[in-house]
Amino acid sequence: MTDRTRLAEANLDESRIADYLAARPDFFLRQRGLLEQLRLPHEQRGSVSLVEAKLERQRQRIHALEEEITQLMTVAGENERIFRVYLDLYPRLFECGDLAELEQCMGRTLREQLRVSAVRLVPDARWRDLPRALPGEQLERLYRERMAGQDVYLGRLGKDEKQRLFGDALVNSCALIRLGRAGEMGLLAFGSGDSGHYRSGMDTLIIRQLADFLALLLPRLVADGQA
Repeated sequence: MTDRTRLAEANLDESRIADYLAARPDFFLRQRGLLEQLRLPHEQRGSVSLVEAKLERQRQRIHALEEEITQLMTVAGENERIFRVYLDLYPRLFECGDLAELEQCMGRTLREQLRVSAVRLVPDARWRDLPRALPGEQLERLYRERMAGQDVYLGRLGKDEKQRLFGDALVNSCALIRLGRAGEMGLLAFGSGDSGHYRSGMDTLIIRQLADFLALLLPRLVADGQA
């Protein structure tokens, strides 16, 4: 005869027993002898008492929390490192004399310190002094097909898109960031050889701040170049 059959014959079911015990947390305080007799199946030890089972679950929970805290500290440390890289980059960008130098400065820093394999600054069609500027219609196509009204795109590009933006650089994921309120100043593109480096859902605060900084800096550089 199974336990369920015995419960049915006694006009009881497991849910009613569970409700009864949940409503009376002091039940086992009044039935200490029963608490000591009850045993639970255990994969390694055969069976354990309720107290032992609860202690083991608490130990597992503590271990899981410790691992979670360690992971959070690791992520926080990496985020701080990335933030400092960008913070140190800003003064050097401010010292750049033209758009080409600006692109080279960003590319060198991000390749060496953040494993970014390619950096591309694509100016608006009005600003053509930067080598390899994309024609206006290609830039608009990127906005339309990849950005879809968003300020930032994170993910992969097609083969032709990668070739136009990054040339022969190894790029398996990328970040595209509009420059200016509606992308009127151009596009900033980062490429990584890691297919999961730039992915949908990741935080974009730091690269948005960089785009805002460039939007303030670009008009000065263009004006100096046209003087």
